[in-house]
Amino acid sequence: MMLRVAHVLNSPGHGGVPRVVDALIRHSDPMRIAPLVFYLKPGQGTPVSPDIPIRVATTASKASAMTELVAFLDHHGIDVLHTHSYRPNLFGRMAGAMLRPAGLRIVAHYHNDYDDKWDAEALCVERRLAAITDTAFAVSASVAAHVAERVGLVCEVAENGIDRARVIGGDKARGRTALGLGACGPVIGLVGRVCRQKGVDIFVDAAIELASTLPQAQFVIIGDREDASLAADLWSRIDLAGLTGRFRFPGHREDMADMFAALDLLAAPSRWEGFGLMLAEAMAAGLPVVASRVGGIPDVLGEAGMLISPEDPTALADAIGAVLSDSQRRAAMINLGQTRAARFDWARTAGRITQAYEGVRMAA
Repeated sequence: MMLRVAHVLNSPGHGGVPRVVDALIRHSDPMRIAPLVFYLKPGQGTPVSPDIPIRVATTASKASAMTELVAFLDHHGIDVLHTHSYRPNLFGRMAGAMLRPAGLRIVAHYHNDYDDKWDAEALCVERRLAAITDTAFAVSASVAAHVAERVGLVCEVAENGIDRARVIGGDKARGRTALGLGACGPVIGLVGRVCRQKGVDIFVDAAIELASTLPQAQFVIIGDREDASLAADLWSRIDLAGLTGRFRFPGHREDMADMFAALDLLAAPSRWEGFGLMLAEAMAAGLPVVASRVGGIPDVLGEAGMLISPEDPTALADAIGAVLSDSQRRAAMINLGQTRAARFDWARTAGRITQAYEGVRMAA
Protein backbone atom coordinates (compact mmCIF):
# COMPACT_ATOMS: atom_id res chain seq x y z
CA MET A 1 0.00 0.00 0.00
CA MET A 2 1.32 3.42 -0.97
CA LEU A 3 1.90 5.66 2.05
CA ARG A 4 1.48 9.42 1.91
CA VAL A 5 4.28 10.90 4.04
CA ALA A 6 4.48 14.59 4.93
CA HIS A 7 7.89 15.94 5.94
CA VAL A 8 7.75 19.07 8.09
CA LEU A 9 10.77 21.40 8.09
CA ASN A 10 11.38 24.84 9.52
CA SER A 11 12.02 26.68 6.22
CA PRO A 12 13.63 26.27 2.79
CA GLY A 13 17.40 26.68 2.93
CA HIS A 14 20.84 25.29 2.25
CA GLY A 15 21.43 23.73 5.65
CA GLY A 16 21.84 20.11 6.60
CA VAL A 17 18.20 19.33 7.44
CA PRO A 18 16.76 20.36 4.04
CA ARG A 19 19.49 18.35 2.34
CA VAL A 20 18.71 15.31 4.49
CA VAL A 21 15.01 15.47 3.67
CA ASP A 22 15.74 15.95 -0.03
CA ALA A 23 18.00 12.87 0.02
CA LEU A 24 15.44 10.76 1.88
CA ILE A 25 12.78 11.70 -0.65
CA ARG A 26 15.02 11.01 -3.67
CA HIS A 27 16.10 7.62 -2.32
CA SER A 28 12.67 6.40 -1.20
CA ASP A 29 10.84 3.79 -3.27
CA PRO A 30 8.24 5.72 -5.31
CA MET A 31 6.07 2.59 -5.39
CA ARG A 32 5.86 2.63 -1.58
CA ILE A 33 6.10 6.29 -0.57
CA ALA A 34 4.32 9.41 -1.87
CA PRO A 35 6.18 12.29 -0.20
CA LEU A 36 4.99 15.83 0.50
CA VAL A 37 6.73 18.75 2.24
CA PHE A 38 5.46 21.50 4.55
CA TYR A 39 7.59 24.45 5.71
CA LEU A 40 6.64 26.27 8.91
CA LYS A 41 7.84 29.60 7.52
CA PRO A 42 9.24 31.15 4.34
CA GLY A 43 13.00 31.20 3.87
CA GLN A 44 15.89 31.57 1.49
CA GLY A 45 16.96 28.72 -0.72
CA THR A 46 15.34 26.33 -3.15
CA PRO A 47 12.64 24.07 -1.67
CA VAL A 48 13.61 20.41 -1.53
CA SER A 49 12.34 18.12 -4.29
CA PRO A 50 10.27 20.77 -6.14
CA ASP A 51 8.50 18.10 -8.21
CA ILE A 52 6.38 16.99 -5.24
CA PRO A 53 3.54 18.81 -3.41
CA ILE A 54 5.04 21.57 -1.26
CA ARG A 55 3.38 24.11 1.02
CA VAL A 56 5.06 27.03 2.75
CA ALA A 57 3.16 28.59 5.64
CA THR A 58 2.04 32.09 4.71
CA THR A 59 3.08 33.64 8.02
CA ALA A 60 5.87 33.32 10.56
CA SER A 61 3.25 32.95 13.30
CA LYS A 62 3.57 29.44 14.68
CA ALA A 63 -0.12 29.31 15.63
CA SER A 64 -1.16 30.18 12.07
CA ALA A 65 1.41 27.78 10.62
CA MET A 66 0.05 24.96 12.76
CA THR A 67 -3.48 25.71 11.54
CA GLU A 68 -2.26 25.59 7.93
CA LEU A 69 -0.39 22.36 8.63
CA VAL A 70 -3.47 20.63 10.06
CA ALA A 71 -5.44 21.62 6.96
CA PHE A 72 -2.59 20.45 4.68
CA LEU A 73 -2.36 17.04 6.39
CA ASP A 74 -6.12 16.59 6.32
CA HIS A 75 -6.54 17.73 2.70
CA HIS A 76 -3.86 15.34 1.41
CA GLY A 77 -4.96 12.39 3.54
CA ILE A 78 -1.51 11.99 5.08
CA ASP A 79 -0.72 8.61 6.63
CA VAL A 80 2.61 9.48 8.30
CA LEU A 81 3.80 12.84 9.61
CA HIS A 82 7.62 13.04 9.74
CA THR A 83 8.92 16.10 11.59
CA HIS A 84 12.54 17.27 11.45
CA SER A 85 14.59 19.13 14.05
CA TYR A 86 13.71 21.51 16.88
CA ARG A 87 10.72 23.67 15.85
CA PRO A 88 9.09 21.17 13.47
CA ASN A 89 9.37 18.45 16.13
CA LEU A 90 7.47 20.70 18.54
CA PHE A 91 4.91 22.49 16.39
CA GLY A 92 4.56 19.77 13.78
CA ARG A 93 3.68 17.12 16.32
CA MET A 94 1.30 19.46 18.14
CA ALA A 95 -0.53 19.95 14.84
CA GLY A 96 -0.38 16.22 14.14
CA ALA A 97 -2.01 15.45 17.48
CA MET A 98 -5.25 16.90 16.06
CA LEU A 99 -5.40 14.11 13.47
CA ARG A 100 -4.29 11.20 15.66
CA PRO A 101 -7.92 10.05 16.11
CA ALA A 102 -8.18 9.77 12.32
CA GLY A 103 -5.20 7.40 12.26
CA LEU A 104 -2.27 9.73 11.55
CA ARG A 105 1.06 8.22 12.61
CA ILE A 106 3.87 10.49 13.85
CA VAL A 107 7.64 10.15 13.35
CA ALA A 108 10.09 12.60 14.94
CA HIS A 109 13.64 13.09 13.62
CA TYR A 110 16.36 14.62 15.80
CA HIS A 111 19.23 16.14 13.84
CA ASN A 112 21.22 17.90 16.53
CA ASP A 113 21.93 18.62 20.18
CA TYR A 114 19.22 21.08 21.26
CA ASP A 115 20.45 22.21 24.65
CA ASP A 116 20.76 25.74 23.25
CA LYS A 117 16.98 25.66 22.60
CA TRP A 118 15.48 23.22 25.09
CA ASP A 119 14.53 25.39 28.05
CA ALA A 120 12.23 24.06 30.78
CA GLU A 121 9.06 24.85 28.82
CA ALA A 122 10.28 23.26 25.58
CA LEU A 123 11.38 20.13 27.43
CA CYS A 124 7.98 19.89 29.13
CA VAL A 125 6.29 19.92 25.72
CA GLU A 126 8.84 17.49 24.24
CA ARG A 127 8.18 14.99 27.02
CA ARG A 128 4.42 15.23 26.49
CA LEU A 129 4.81 14.82 22.74
CA ALA A 130 6.90 11.69 23.23
CA ALA A 131 3.67 9.94 24.22
CA ILE A 132 2.14 10.51 20.77
CA THR A 133 5.32 9.76 18.80
CA ASP A 134 5.11 6.37 17.11
CA THR A 135 8.81 6.18 16.37
CA ALA A 136 11.82 8.50 16.47
CA PHE A 137 15.14 8.74 14.68
CA ALA A 138 18.45 10.35 15.61
CA VAL A 139 21.28 11.06 13.17
CA SER A 140 23.96 9.72 15.52
CA ALA A 141 24.40 7.70 18.69
CA SER A 142 25.33 10.93 20.45
CA VAL A 143 22.03 12.59 19.51
CA ALA A 144 20.09 9.45 20.47
CA ALA A 145 21.71 9.50 23.93
CA HIS A 146 20.99 13.23 24.24
CA VAL A 147 17.28 12.75 23.45
CA ALA A 148 16.97 9.74 25.76
CA GLU A 149 18.56 11.62 28.64
CA ARG A 150 16.69 14.90 28.21
CA VAL A 151 13.32 13.74 26.88
CA GLY A 152 13.08 10.06 27.79
CA LEU A 153 12.37 9.11 24.17
CA VAL A 154 14.22 6.17 22.62
CA CYS A 155 15.46 6.91 19.09
CA GLU A 156 16.71 4.56 16.41
CA VAL A 157 19.99 5.77 14.93
CA ALA A 158 19.63 6.57 11.22
CA GLU A 159 22.94 7.99 10.02
CA ASN A 160 22.94 10.49 7.21
CA GLY A 161 24.31 9.44 3.85
CA ILE A 162 26.49 11.03 1.20
CA ASP A 163 25.47 12.26 -2.22
CA ARG A 164 28.72 11.12 -3.79
CA ALA A 165 28.08 12.70 -7.17
CA ARG A 166 27.86 16.06 -5.39
CA VAL A 167 31.25 15.87 -3.67
CA ILE A 168 33.54 13.46 -5.53
CA GLY A 169 35.45 13.98 -8.78
CA GLY A 170 36.04 17.72 -8.59
CA ASP A 171 38.89 19.55 -10.28
CA LYS A 172 41.46 21.21 -8.00
CA ALA A 173 42.58 23.87 -10.49
CA ARG A 174 39.01 24.76 -11.43
CA GLY A 175 37.99 24.97 -7.77
CA ARG A 176 40.90 27.19 -6.83
CA THR A 177 40.26 29.44 -9.81
CA ALA A 178 36.60 29.75 -8.85
CA LEU A 179 37.66 30.80 -5.35
CA GLY A 180 40.30 33.21 -6.59
CA LEU A 181 43.07 31.26 -4.89
CA GLY A 182 46.69 30.90 -5.90
CA ALA A 183 48.00 27.55 -7.09
CA CYS A 184 50.71 27.38 -4.41
CA GLY A 185 50.38 26.70 -0.71
CA PRO A 186 47.92 24.61 1.30
CA VAL A 187 44.24 25.60 1.34
CA ILE A 188 42.44 25.02 4.63
CA GLY A 189 38.66 25.14 4.58
CA LEU A 190 35.63 25.26 6.83
CA VAL A 191 32.32 24.21 5.30
CA GLY A 192 29.31 25.44 7.22
CA ARG A 193 27.07 28.38 7.97
CA VAL A 194 28.72 31.47 9.44
CA CYS A 195 27.29 31.12 12.91
CA ARG A 196 28.41 30.44 16.46
CA GLN A 197 27.62 26.71 16.27
CA LYS A 198 30.14 26.06 13.50
CA GLY A 199 33.00 27.71 15.42
CA VAL A 200 33.88 30.01 12.54
CA ASP A 201 35.47 32.45 14.99
CA ILE A 202 37.68 29.65 16.33
CA PHE A 203 38.72 28.84 12.76
CA VAL A 204 39.68 32.46 12.10
CA ASP A 205 41.68 32.71 15.33
CA ALA A 206 43.51 29.47 14.47
CA ALA A 207 44.23 30.77 10.98
CA ILE A 208 45.73 33.94 12.43
CA GLU A 209 47.99 31.78 14.59
CA LEU A 210 48.98 29.66 11.58
CA ALA A 211 49.71 32.61 9.33
CA SER A 212 53.34 32.91 10.36
CA THR A 213 54.17 29.17 10.48
CA LEU A 214 52.40 28.47 7.18
CA PRO A 215 53.15 31.67 5.24
CA GLN A 216 51.67 30.34 1.98
CA ALA A 217 48.49 28.92 3.53
CA GLN A 218 45.12 30.20 2.32
CA PHE A 219 41.82 29.92 4.15
CA VAL A 220 38.25 29.45 2.91
CA ILE A 221 34.88 29.56 4.68
CA ILE A 222 32.14 28.06 2.47
CA GLY A 223 28.56 28.58 3.63
CA ASP A 224 25.71 31.03 4.06
CA ARG A 225 26.41 34.12 6.18
CA GLU A 226 23.66 33.31 8.65
CA ASP A 227 25.03 35.72 11.28
CA ALA A 228 25.89 38.93 9.44
CA SER A 229 27.29 40.68 12.51
CA LEU A 230 29.59 37.74 13.25
CA ALA A 231 30.78 37.73 9.62
CA ALA A 232 31.54 41.45 9.81
CA ASP A 233 33.43 41.01 13.08
CA LEU A 234 35.49 38.16 11.67
CA TRP A 235 36.39 40.15 8.58
CA SER A 236 37.53 43.03 10.80
CA ARG A 237 39.78 40.66 12.76
CA ILE A 238 41.20 39.23 9.55
CA ASP A 239 41.84 42.73 8.21
CA LEU A 240 43.49 43.82 11.47
CA ALA A 241 45.81 40.79 11.22
CA GLY A 242 46.73 41.79 7.68
CA LEU A 243 45.37 38.56 6.17
CA THR A 244 42.56 39.75 3.89
CA GLY A 245 44.42 38.50 0.82
CA ARG A 246 44.62 35.00 2.25
CA PHE A 247 40.93 34.53 3.16
CA ARG A 248 37.90 33.79 1.01
CA PHE A 249 34.22 33.91 2.06
CA PRO A 250 32.47 32.62 -1.10
CA GLY A 251 29.12 31.97 0.64
CA HIS A 252 26.97 29.00 -0.34
CA ARG A 253 28.27 27.00 -3.30
CA GLU A 254 26.62 24.32 -5.43
CA ASP A 255 29.89 23.16 -7.05
CA MET A 256 31.00 21.31 -3.93
CA ALA A 257 33.05 18.66 -5.76
CA ASP A 258 35.32 21.44 -7.03
CA MET A 259 35.27 23.16 -3.63
CA PHE A 260 36.44 20.03 -1.82
CA ALA A 261 39.03 19.38 -4.53
CA ALA A 262 40.40 22.90 -3.97
CA LEU A 263 41.07 22.17 -0.28
CA ASP A 264 43.95 20.32 1.34
CA LEU A 265 42.28 19.92 4.74
CA LEU A 266 38.86 20.43 6.29
CA ALA A 267 38.62 22.04 9.72
CA ALA A 268 35.41 21.66 11.72
CA PRO A 269 35.78 23.39 15.12
CA SER A 270 32.04 23.17 15.86
CA ARG A 271 30.74 23.92 19.35
CA TRP A 272 28.03 21.30 18.90
CA GLU A 273 27.11 19.02 16.02
CA GLY A 274 24.56 16.27 15.69
CA PHE A 275 26.22 14.66 12.70
CA GLY A 276 28.03 17.03 10.36
CA LEU A 277 27.39 16.15 6.72
CA MET A 278 30.48 18.09 5.70
CA LEU A 279 32.64 15.62 7.66
CA ALA A 280 31.36 12.56 5.81
CA GLU A 281 31.51 14.40 2.49
CA ALA A 282 35.06 15.62 3.06
CA MET A 283 36.23 12.09 3.87
CA ALA A 284 34.54 10.76 0.73
CA ALA A 285 36.24 13.51 -1.28
CA GLY A 286 39.67 12.48 0.03
CA LEU A 287 40.36 15.18 2.60
CA PRO A 288 41.89 14.81 6.06
CA VAL A 289 39.65 16.25 8.77
CA VAL A 290 40.47 18.05 12.02
CA ALA A 291 37.39 18.57 14.19
CA SER A 292 36.11 19.25 17.67
CA ARG A 293 35.45 16.34 19.99
CA VAL A 294 31.77 17.23 20.47
CA GLY A 295 28.36 15.66 19.83
CA GLY A 296 28.15 13.31 16.89
CA ILE A 297 31.51 14.25 15.36
CA PRO A 298 33.41 11.30 16.90
CA ASP A 299 30.59 8.99 15.71
CA VAL A 300 31.06 10.20 12.15
CA LEU A 301 34.86 10.36 11.99
CA GLY A 302 35.71 7.25 13.98
CA GLU A 303 39.48 6.77 13.83
CA ALA A 304 39.78 8.62 10.53
CA GLY A 305 39.91 12.20 11.78
CA MET A 306 41.96 14.14 14.29
CA LEU A 307 39.85 15.30 17.24
CA ILE A 308 40.65 18.34 19.35
CA SER A 309 39.10 20.06 22.35
CA PRO A 310 36.37 22.58 21.50
CA GLU A 311 36.83 26.32 22.02
CA ASP A 312 40.60 26.04 21.52
CA PRO A 313 42.05 27.89 18.50
CA THR A 314 45.61 26.96 19.47
CA ALA A 315 44.77 23.26 19.56
CA LEU A 316 43.13 23.61 16.14
CA ALA A 317 46.14 25.46 14.72
CA ASP A 318 48.57 22.89 16.13
CA ALA A 319 46.55 19.96 14.76
CA ILE A 320 46.27 21.51 11.29
CA GLY A 321 50.00 22.19 11.25
CA ALA A 322 50.77 18.64 12.39
CA VAL A 323 48.66 17.05 9.63
CA LEU A 324 49.92 19.30 6.84
CA SER A 325 53.57 18.80 7.84
CA ASP A 326 53.38 15.00 7.92
CA SER A 327 52.61 13.52 4.50
CA GLN A 328 52.42 9.94 5.83
CA ARG A 329 49.89 10.89 8.51
CA ARG A 330 47.87 12.86 5.99
CA ALA A 331 47.81 9.93 3.55
CA ALA A 332 46.75 7.53 6.31
CA MET A 333 43.91 9.88 7.36
CA ILE A 334 42.72 10.14 3.76
CA ASN A 335 42.69 6.35 3.31
CA LEU A 336 40.89 5.77 6.61
CA GLY A 337 38.42 8.52 5.78
CA GLN A 338 37.50 7.14 2.39
CA THR A 339 36.94 3.70 3.93
CA ARG A 340 34.89 5.25 6.73
CA ALA A 341 32.78 7.29 4.30
CA ALA A 342 31.57 4.12 2.56
CA ARG A 343 29.24 3.40 5.51
CA PHE A 344 27.14 6.53 4.93
CA ASP A 345 24.55 5.44 2.38
CA TRP A 346 21.29 7.30 1.67
CA ALA A 347 19.58 4.35 0.01
CA ARG A 348 20.13 2.17 3.07
CA THR A 349 18.95 4.89 5.46
CA ALA A 350 15.87 5.69 3.36
CA GLY A 351 15.03 2.00 3.23
CA ARG A 352 15.17 1.64 7.00
CA ILE A 353 12.98 4.70 7.49
CA THR A 354 10.45 3.42 4.94
CA GLN A 355 10.23 0.15 6.88
CA ALA A 356 9.54 2.18 10.01
CA TYR A 357 6.74 4.09 8.26
CA GLU A 358 5.14 0.84 7.18
CA GLY A 359 5.53 -0.64 10.63
CA VAL A 360 3.83 2.20 12.48
CA ARG A 361 1.08 2.39 9.87
CA MET A 362 0.31 -1.30 10.22
CA ALA A 363 0.19 -0.89 13.98
CA ALA A 364 -2.39 1.91 13.74
